[in-house]
Amino acid sequence: MSIVIADDHALVRDGIRARLEFQDNLVIVGEAGDGLEAVEVTRLHKPDIVMLDISMPRCNGLEAARKIREENRECRILFLSMHDNPEYIQAAIKVGANGFLLKDVSSSGMASAIASVAGGGFYFSNNISLDALNEPPEKSDVNIYNLTDRELDVLKGIAEGKANKEIASELGIGVRTVESHRQRMREKIGGGNAAQLTHIAMEMGLIGPTSGPLSSK
Repeated sequence: MSIVIADDHALVRDGIRARLEFQDNLVIVGEAGDGLEAVEVTRLHKPDIVMLDISMPRCNGLEAARKIREENRECRILFLSMHDNPEYIQAAIKVGANGFLLKDVSSSGMASAIASVAGGGFYFSNNISLDALNEPPEKSDVNIYNLTDRELDVLKGIAEGKANKEIASELGIGVRTVESHRQRMREKIGGGNAAQLTHIAMEMGLIGPTSGPLSSK
């Protein structure tokens, strides 16, 4: 089985590799340090399994999984994260995860998870609650993109159809500062025009579905 490992910490990637390199039936064909690179490496190598962290720069693991799933329906997706928050797990299921491991998993547990998802099954750490697995929400207010409070303010303004100048005036900051926050949001989210940012704001509960018109400014 071929595997791609994606985590923004090289030390973590090295640790996973060290756990797996003695498995005769596993071959690590690529590594990635952020979400966009994970998508690119997966596209290049077409692995059987992608192991993804959730919190990564440029594009988080959930969005990377969504992009990977759009291009490759056969690839198995296994999240390996320090987050045991039910909203993260529900979001992972929503984007098509085949498994979710916490980073305190043992080597044998990791091997079992890989074998399970590779065989077409699913695997979730034992200490993940059943509620998290059985009740995926229609939307999640969890800050999966690791946006700062100010970035969330700017995102809400964009979703309400406000121009950068209007957002700047309401928040008491400069227009260039708004533009900087907007650019950092795009890097964390992995791109996004006004319509996509509005959709994300709705998923996070920042606005309702009947908010004002979109602005591309």
